Amino acid sequence: MNELSLHILDILGNSVRAGAGEVALSITESRAENIYRMVFRDNGKGMSPEMLADVFNPWVTSRKQRRVGLGLSLLKQSAELCGGDLVISSVANEGTTVCVEFEFAHLDRPVAGDIAGTLVITAASAPEIAFLYSHTTDTGHYQFSSVEVMDALDGVSLTNPSIMRAVEEMIRENLREIGAEGDVSAMLQLLRN
Repeated sequence: MNELSLHILDILGNSVRAGAGEVALSITESRAENIYRMVFRDNGKGMSPEMLADVFNPWVTSRKQRRVGLGLSLLKQSAELCGGDLVISSVANEGTTVCVEFEFAHLDRPVAGDIAGTLVITAASAPEIAFLYSHTTDTGHYQFSSVEVMDALDGVSLTNPSIMRAVEEMIRENLREIGAEGDVSAMLQLLRN
């Protein structure tokens, strides 16, 4: 996976499958501090100490259909290759926290990819779950709550394609305003400097 948004999709999917009622993703990207950090938190079923000890083994997974779980091990490897790390903490029946960090300026750090699209697809596929997203850059901060959006829609489903497009564009616009790396115009600005 060469885009962080694909890893985000994988980890959010893990939280959905774990029966979480609330899933939070916090991204901090700072050129000044040379860090790109993603923190995922959910209140799903969590992991036993035995499962947690084997979580980076690609042949260990809780899924029944596909018996291979490469996502976390690939993300950990990518983070380590880019001067960072991936740490997981989990308590059975309480939830899981995944923290992954990269050196922001590392040449091999995966690009952000389509974070807005990933969030909207995930939230629309599991409208019963509260998705919280925050993104902080050197120039600003943005927060998104699927619960607030659903309340504002007053009964219109987030699964409606026109609503999905509008929410996705709202997220993109807010990410552009804070200069988030996933925004193409922000990337072009970086290349010009």
